[in-house]
Amino acid sequence: MNKKKQIIILVLAILITAVFTFSITVNYYLPVSAMSKEGISQDEIINRLAPLINVIKAVDSRYIEDVEIDKMIIGAIKGAVNSIDDPYAAYFTPEEFNDFIASIQGAFEGIGISVTMDEDGIVRVISPIEDTPGHKAGILPDDRIVQIDDTAVKGLTLDEAVNLMRGPKGSKVVLHIKREGEKDTLVFEIVRAKIELKTVKHSVLEDSIGYIKITSFDESTPKEFKSALKTLSKQKVKGLILDLRNNPGGLLKESTEIADELIGESLIVYTEDKAGNKTSAYKSDKNKIKIPLVVLVNKYSASASEIVAGAVQDTESGIIVGTRTFGKGSVQEPILFNDGSGLKLTTAKYYLPSGRSIHGIGIEPDILIDLPENVNPFDIPIGSDTQLQKGVEILNEEIKN
Repeated sequence: MNKKKQIIILVLAILITAVFTFSITVNYYLPVSAMSKEGISQDEIINRLAPLINVIKAVDSRYIEDVEIDKMIIGAIKGAVNSIDDPYAAYFTPEEFNDFIASIQGAFEGIGISVTMDEDGIVRVISPIEDTPGHKAGILPDDRIVQIDDTAVKGLTLDEAVNLMRGPKGSKVVLHIKREGEKDTLVFEIVRAKIELKTVKHSVLEDSIGYIKITSFDESTPKEFKSALKTLSKQKVKGLILDLRNNPGGLLKESTEIADELIGESLIVYTEDKAGNKTSAYKSDKNKIKIPLVVLVNKYSASASEIVAGAVQDTESGIIVGTRTFGKGSVQEPILFNDGSGLKLTTAKYYLPSGRSIHGIGIEPDILIDLPENVNPFDIPIGSDTQLQKGVEILNEEIKN
């Protein structure tokens, strides 16, 4: 057996072992539960990999140019993950996995936009993150990203597109964007920066109404939120508006810690795997805020923000105001392999206290009210924020009564 063939077989053997040997799982979304079934055996996987081995051997021996075996292996793994047609699933090389973990811990280098991939494989902007390069450049919700630098987005996975947008601070990235109402493709040259997310902002509005805005849920959010609550309490606010508009979500556990402050003793959310087994449940204690609560949402409120809003609505702990939310009711689990590479995989769906799933449906507000038609939801003039105004009105009525 020649050296190249030995390398091929060795690399494939490592691939198989890595896929089935989980030394550690990094739990940012969910605690790992026992697998509902053992699934296909390792021997069967090896047998079914025969066509892949044949292809790699043929390319290595007959292709006119030299090839990188490792690059082919990574491509094969990513192709396997992409084939399940889950826009949230992805395989990461060690470097990519480190970047992914950094991003959910609240710090990364890039342009600061949250994106999703729709059923047609189009990467759409959910929201730019406030005060980031993407936000300052003028990227808007629902913008469709068609090209990143010289790479067409069509055919990429969501995470591949995200990785192209990330990069060292000070470097530039060019986004080509299709926008509703614009005939021509818009081109944005954006300078990347270190994105250190401060996810909670607070202030006191008229009539002693407290206001807290959460932009996303990462590891620092509960601490920031509790600090904001404490500050507002000292200022003796009489009601609270929690603004979750344009919040694309984040970490499940951290969102339940926010809900715990708001709803009193109750189930907050539970998750089920594909076999219908309950994999985790999060509950709140009896302690809760003692003032009336309004939660603002819109169609860009997704995932973890829907857990908080849904728990408040199901337990009748406050009034939900705004427009129907995004409707992401699935949970992704990062899995770390021995070589430092990793996998992000949808492993469960979550259900609100009433037992309902909002996946693909969203949350219908108690009070349905939109912004004026000409108002950008990411740059709302204070006098045009009809949703916030309605929240203040509701709280003032409750305070009077």
